[in-house]
Amino acid sequence: MSNFHLTLKFLREIDNKYVYHIDKVLKDIVLNNTPITVNLNKLGCFNKRKDKYNVIWVGLGGEIEKLNIIYDIIENKMNDIGFTMEKRRFNPHITLGRKVISNLDFDQFKKLVKNELGNHYLLNNLVLMKSEVIMRKRVYTPIKSYNFKYDSHNNEYNHR
Repeated sequence: MSNFHLTLKFLREIDNKYVYHIDKVLKDIVLNNTPITVNLNKLGCFNKRKDKYNVIWVGLGGEIEKLNIIYDIIENKMNDIGFTMEKRRFNPHITLGRKVISNLDFDQFKKLVKNELGNHYLLNNLVLMKSEVIMRKRVYTPIKSYNFKYDSHNNEYNHR
């Protein structure tokens, strides 16, 4: 379960000279935004060939406009630092598996996850992650976590 996440920006390999600037951008974002409520809304796949699915993913619904705003800020600020902007349209999703080999057709996969669709989750932090392949498996290691602001006086999240 720990490898499931929503990627807002893949930075590739970064030089240490960028760490301070990335840290500053992420701190600023969480200070000026509140957690985002999302839900799992659909199952999809890319590039199915015979019994192999290249990627199986679940799409997100909910406060997507708020998520898009944060995505745009990250894209623009990272571009200012020196990272190339993504050319593809942002499509928020969680990858469930890569190179999945199965004799199940996609409708059977949909039935397996049907009860999970519609569930709501609170995205309450941004995490700078290290991505690497270890023993032919993709592993994500948190480097630093940034929590969205929380109003302890009202015991609820601030909304801007």
